[in-house]
Amino acid sequence: MASIDEVIASVSANANAVTEVQGQIEGSKAMTEETLGQLQALGVEGAMAAMTGCKEALEECSAMATALQNKLNEAMAAAAAAKQQ
Repeated sequence: MASIDEVIASVSANANAVTEVQGQIEGSKAMTEETLGQLQALGVEGAMAAMTGCKEALEECSAMATALQNKLNEAMAAAAAAKQQ
């Protein structure tokens, strides 16, 4: 049977992983924005539209990662409260 400390450690590890993924998503978004600028300079409208869709999807991913991080923080707080009982 897992202890409360093990649960807290596990949730903390998950939170750290989400933070890392969110950083990677932001990196991808920055590359996408750079590519969009290059496509705009070249006047490649079709590719710009597709890349804009990519950027929007990455923005949604970032928002989801933020929401997940918030829920993991709630889970850690609940586990910490259980430990105080």
